[in-house]
Amino acid sequence: MKFYHASNEIENRFRLTGALSLKKLLEFLPAAILTHLSTFLLLSIDGLTVGNFVGEDALSSVSLFYPVMVVVGSFSVLAASGISTALSLGMGENNRDALRRTKATSLYYMIISAIIVAVIQIPITFGLINHYELTNELRDMVVKYAIGIMIATPFGFISTVGVYQLTVMGRMKTLVWLTALEGGVNVALDILFVGLLKWGVDGAGYATMVANIIRCTVTVIYLFKSTDIYRSEGAKPGLDELKETVWLGFPEFAQSALLGVTGYLMVDIVVDAFGPDGGVIRGVCIFCLSLISVFINGILSSLRPLVGLMSGAKDTEGLRLVVWQSFVLLFIIISAFDAVIIFNPELFYRLHGVDDFPSGGNLSLRIYSLYLLLEAFTSVFRLYFTNRKDTRFATTLSIAGNLALPVIATTLSKIAIPPLIWLAYPIKELIVLVASIIRYRVWRRRDLKVDNDRESIFYLSIKPEEAVEASRMIRAYADDHGYPERLSYRVSLCMEEMVAYCASVRKKSEVLTQNVIRLTDTEAVFAIIDNGRCTALDNDRTEHQIVTDNYELIKRMASS
Repeated sequence: MKFYHASNEIENRFRLTGALSLKKLLEFLPAAILTHLSTFLLLSIDGLTVGNFVGEDALSSVSLFYPVMVVVGSFSVLAASGISTALSLGMGENNRDALRRTKATSLYYMIISAIIVAVIQIPITFGLINHYELTNELRDMVVKYAIGIMIATPFGFISTVGVYQLTVMGRMKTLVWLTALEGGVNVALDILFVGLLKWGVDGAGYATMVANIIRCTVTVIYLFKSTDIYRSEGAKPGLDELKETVWLGFPEFAQSALLGVTGYLMVDIVVDAFGPDGGVIRGVCIFCLSLISVFINGILSSLRPLVGLMSGAKDTEGLRLVVWQSFVLLFIIISAFDAVIIFNPELFYRLHGVDDFPSGGNLSLRIYSLYLLLEAFTSVFRLYFTNRKDTRFATTLSIAGNLALPVIATTLSKIAIPPLIWLAYPIKELIVLVASIIRYRVWRRRDLKVDNDRESIFYLSIKPEEAVEASRMIRAYADDHGYPERLSYRVSLCMEEMVAYCASVRKKSEVLTQNVIRLTDTEAVFAIIDNGRCTALDNDRTEHQIVTDNYELIKRMASS
């Protein structure tokens, strides 16, 4: 078996730079962060509002309900993550028939799942609340808050799927407006219901309910009128597509559901160790996690369409570069946030109206901050594994890691002072990170292996003015290594024409292209990703038809 990389001359001249992926990451990032900031306000403003207007018991009630909300919300993550991954992979593979079947399946999957979750949340919610063994007063507060959230659940489910769908289409500005609408309504109604009308925790739940319903309605109207996401052009939903979509969502579902379950178990451990102050400390820790999740999820949202497209196009080197770029961005942002927590933990208690700081609270928060960066890195790896369709490993790792958390915490609670219980979070995440790095290295080694007797792979960044020169060098390389002239000329022609086409479409800005070329004795495969607008799910039929017809023509020319 012989395997060739690109020659040094081609590799040095057109080395894959990562400029395209970095440009798209930075282009998507501001809108993605603003989107998740609005979502953060939607979830965290309730705790801030009731903590300041009602009191510490109200803050504890919202904090205690948070794990229940995560468990129920994980079902929306299952659908949203699976649907968006299936869509982005289909777009990267440019399989239009499969994409239409995925859209048809996704619509039915979303509607039926939302109805099922609206029903099954009732026994789940009350079962978990009753298991807490709270005082009657605190239990009543939790139930009152839960009512509004439970009514909002099916609407929030559809909104979450819509967020992921808009993300893979690159509609980041639209996401900002939708989430700003929802967040603004929630903040205004929280202040009205809780602060002015004195409805207590009931008001916070109802504010979230109204905000969810408005967001869901506007999202569905926008997706229906401005995109093709609900239109499958006569394609029927398929069982195979459903299985694939559900399975692709399992890693994120396992992570989200188990975060809720382990969070629920951690409440008992923390309350046993700290007493009533445990709910307050946990509420502040969850606030910090939710705040930094704005940036984690913002980068993941920017990363999601890129990872899906590159995985679908088999651009493994581009995939490696974009993963590394996301790690750098996360390290810079989260390290700065952790520094604030370590040097001024009191700030986050004061934000919740807590002036009498709990014993051990500052140390607890400082220790918890160590977990945030590790969680960010493992989230990127989980997205990578999902898009490589390594869902079994990603799901198993999520389950094992999260089940280990309460075990580690229980052990620490018996041998150490209460604040050290929070070490369970960074210890668990460090174990998951090490396993993820090992698995990632396995994938890197696989990418360097081939099944053919001979194969050459080029990963190239080519500007329009360089296309002819790159084409000449590829043909010369193929001739030197004995590849059929018919194949090398067709694939180099594809590359020239598509780079030129990208330049003609994007007349007002710099054109960046990322190209993958594979040569064997029997076939040549070419894929290109550029920084143009994604039209695969666009409702602009004219532009869609022009782009896909051009691409299909070049594909047929290359393979005939």
